[in-house]
Amino acid sequence: MLPLRPRDFIECDGLLAAVTSVLHPEGPVVTPRYVRDGAALRKLDTAAARAYVAARHPTWLVSSPLLGAEVVLVPSDAIERVHRPQACAAALLGGDTRHPVEACARRALAALVGHGVPPDRLGLTGSLLVGAVHDASDIDVVAYGRAAFAAARAALATLIESGQWSAPGDAGWRDAWQRRGAPGELAGYIRHERRKGTKAMVHGVRLDLSLLQDPAEGRAEAPPYRKLGRLEVEALVTDASGAFDHPARYEVEHPDVRAIVSYTATYAGQAESGERVFASGWLEEDAVGARRLLIGTSREAVGEWLVVRAPFA
Repeated sequence: MLPLRPRDFIECDGLLAAVTSVLHPEGPVVTPRYVRDGAALRKLDTAAARAYVAARHPTWLVSSPLLGAEVVLVPSDAIERVHRPQACAAALLGGDTRHPVEACARRALAALVGHGVPPDRLGLTGSLLVGAVHDASDIDVVAYGRAAFAAARAALATLIESGQWSAPGDAGWRDAWQRRGAPGELAGYIRHERRKGTKAMVHGVRLDLSLLQDPAEGRAEAPPYRKLGRLEVEALVTDASGAFDHPARYEVEHPDVRAIVSYTATYAGQAESGERVFASGWLEEDAVGARRLLIGTSREAVGEWLVVRAPFA
């Protein structure tokens, strides 16, 4: 079996979960997203997912010294099926579609490929990947590698400028802001999101673009991590080259932390080099004594955030 990667989905005992980390040799750390309910899939929030796992598989709730947190870790031998975004995109590009959102996703992928994005570097995750597509589904596109992601962002900008696609309207931004539970005012959220260039409306369906960097890209970490407590910091971003990575990483100038790291997509691409940011999260120390501020200990990341302090265009 091919190695698991973040944004793959695994299926086990009726539970479908997104892979978030593959650091543990025993199996992947996951975020449960859906459970089979008869012939349908029912979406789970963080609390419902933890309750389901606790009731059915309590040994999968693990206090991980490697990650310094309680996580859902599925043993490798319990995995019944793997859903891979790249295989989903390839199948959709080469086959028939049964739902209007699938047809829209197929046209969106074809447009990206037509603007120079290599088809084998694109994937589809979320509801389209696991067969939970419905009328309100988004198109969650994954670009594999920073070069493919840059090409896809450029394609989004071109398609919006040409009028083939459009930027989200006020209602779309408000819906995303409410779903993410982002702190602060809506206007601030929109200001951050607009410049990321990762969202578009494709024939009435919202498209979200994310990056999964190649293994050779980005900075190597040194787990295990030890949590030292909650912390708020104001810092200067000195290197934002990993801003869209998984996890997003911002090297900063600050006496207590060397970097700010975010596992929640809300804060990917949030800041650029040279900007001052205000952030709240968990102070962690790795195996070599380097300290970082972690954002995204849950999907909703309640009380954890990252905003640009100074005004930006």
